[in-house]
Amino acid sequence: MDILVENLFRDQDCRKLPIPSFFVKSTAPSNVEDDSSNLKDEDQPTIHDVVEQLYQNAKSGVKDSGLVIAIHGYNTGADLDTDGVREFWYKPLSTYINQDPFIQEKETGTVFLGYRWPSESLQKKTIRKEARKALPILLSILFYGGIAATIIFSILVGLTHSPVAIALTIISVISFSVVLTLYLLRISVYFRDSYRASTYGVSDLVELIRQIDQGLIERTVSETLSDQALYEKISSKISEIQAIAPSDVIKTFSAIRSTLSRYPDLNINSEDPRFQQFFKRLRKDVPSKIGDESLRQMLERLVLIESLELDAAQRYWQNHLIKLSFIGHSMGGHVTTQVIRILSDVFDPRSIGRLGEDHISKTPSSRLGRVFRLGRLILVAPDIPLLTITSGRTNFLRSALRRFEEAYLFSNEGDLALRIASTAANYFSFPARSRTQGYRLGNLTVSSKRITLSKSKNVKPIYGIVNLEELPDPTSHLLPYLEINVLNKDQNQRLDPASQRHERKKSDEAVASIQEDKESIADLFTYFDCTEYRDKLDSQQKESYVLLLDGQRSPLKLLDYLRLLMAFAAGKRDVHGGYFQGPFARLLIYRLAFVGFQGLLDSLLQTPPEALDILTPLPNSLSTELMRTQSPSSSPATSDELFLRSPLLDEPSYQTPLQKKRLVALQYLSWVCTQKQIQVAVSPERYQVDILGRYREDVREYILLQKAEKTGAPANSTPH
Repeated sequence: MDILVENLFRDQDCRKLPIPSFFVKSTAPSNVEDDSSNLKDEDQPTIHDVVEQLYQNAKSGVKDSGLVIAIHGYNTGADLDTDGVREFWYKPLSTYINQDPFIQEKETGTVFLGYRWPSESLQKKTIRKEARKALPILLSILFYGGIAATIIFSILVGLTHSPVAIALTIISVISFSVVLTLYLLRISVYFRDSYRASTYGVSDLVELIRQIDQGLIERTVSETLSDQALYEKISSKISEIQAIAPSDVIKTFSAIRSTLSRYPDLNINSEDPRFQQFFKRLRKDVPSKIGDESLRQMLERLVLIESLELDAAQRYWQNHLIKLSFIGHSMGGHVTTQVIRILSDVFDPRSIGRLGEDHISKTPSSRLGRVFRLGRLILVAPDIPLLTITSGRTNFLRSALRRFEEAYLFSNEGDLALRIASTAANYFSFPARSRTQGYRLGNLTVSSKRITLSKSKNVKPIYGIVNLEELPDPTSHLLPYLEINVLNKDQNQRLDPASQRHERKKSDEAVASIQEDKESIADLFTYFDCTEYRDKLDSQQKESYVLLLDGQRSPLKLLDYLRLLMAFAAGKRDVHGGYFQGPFARLLIYRLAFVGFQGLLDSLLQTPPEALDILTPLPNSLSTELMRTQSPSSSPATSDELFLRSPLLDEPSYQTPLQKKRLVALQYLSWVCTQKQIQVAVSPERYQVDILGRYREDVREYILLQKAEKTGAPANSTPH
């Protein structure tokens, strides 16, 4: 297997942590000529240890055993001494979750994997030398010849002022400038990282998940079908082999399994030529003392018994599915979404729909393979197209993203790594007619109603949960709350179809499709716009902007971007990865990944404002409600009561104590985000599932059905 599994912390056994943490890395080299055979798995853990941890968690009776995989982004290559992703993200992440008391209280059956795909670093010392060495001969001739010709013809222009010399000078400049541009794109490593992410990172992570799936099935089978147990079951039915040494019989079982693996879909029929070939090959690998008839009977019984045990193992995991969640940062979001596209079962009937039934929506299952179900997707500054959450046939991730039970997006308007580097790089390859279509999802912002001040043209933004009043309506849309900053526009451009139709009348630079979406993927995400996020960083004593410069506000203008670019280059602001530096943003990301939205709300009820570095006093009404939630009689003994007493979506709703408690927690979350200047748009699905306690499958089907009825169009009319 082309994956190495190591201790995340080299000085301790990570299997003994409350949440076992492993470092998993692809062995694919940065360059195809590099030798990766010298990469040795020196640490003790292997993929079998990951499988064993997950198996024991499931067997221990944990309600929701899970596997969380974090995936890094572009320009994060490791040098010989230090792996920055391992040291500065995965290790702190593991330390955080293993010290967070609420995560420990809620989750005792989760395993964490920090996945390293073969990225390259801009700071690599040999990057420019390798770029020059790899330059094709024709381009080398154009480059050096163009420089020489430019010098010669420039001298001629100065001496003769000849129009021909001027024309030749221009051609020479163009010649080496084109090659210089290609060279600069090469050393930017973006395209090379994109290739490695798609070719190596995606395929190796797919294989890792498949191997864990297979390993858990085999581990379950081995629990009840050891070699000794198999010998006893078969020898009791075949008297001829009872006189043969058990070790020889067990070796025969191994030979049968090995030979069968080379003959998939073998038909056990003595008249079948393929079976005859198989049997001759098998005969060479087993002791001669075992006769042909006994060997044939052993084969038949082995296949039958293992088939029965395999069916039993698959039935077991159907009732003990492991929740598979992802934290994807930057290009890691691209890796995550492509992995899910590959692993998703496109033949799942629920993802196909039914012909002739207009109001049966496509609701693909969250099941993945035989042991997993897709849990939470956390995208932080994702380097994927903006149209991922918009309507239309061009949304190639629609089916994959719908399979997650929960989805969250952290973004900010000032992310220059995406706005400049990614959009410029994708200009060459992204099939769009206008520049606005090349914007990345990590630059998305959440719009708020702005209050115009009487004596000023300035506006006061509304932070917190901007759609708090509309959340009880399960069919409310989120696209009207979402925007993207377009520099040549007077204000941020919204993504809802109504705004797009108006925008297209003025210009051809509309951001999204004007098509009404009957099954909007945007409504399944919860958005955290951290553009103006303020917090007290670990290294600072006072609160400041985390991602912007002091004095800046959304929407940003050209001068703001230039100032921010200089601060980003000088290391004063990390506009792309600063989410993990802000204590509150870090809390949101990790708790959402490990305990979900419901767990986040429950944890906030136990977290006073002072613990979040908030000195502003709580409003009296909210303070009173929070005090009531602390009363022992304010909530049921278990959360099961929440589900038992929840009405259907089309019936009148009334509140249980636990529902009231989480409604207060939702208001508290909105207030805290207001203090931190974060704008949030919460998915209506989160309200119905995590506040009211309704079943996700019913909620999603109801939401899609109602949207179709409102528009008068079938819900399954959207493409898969």
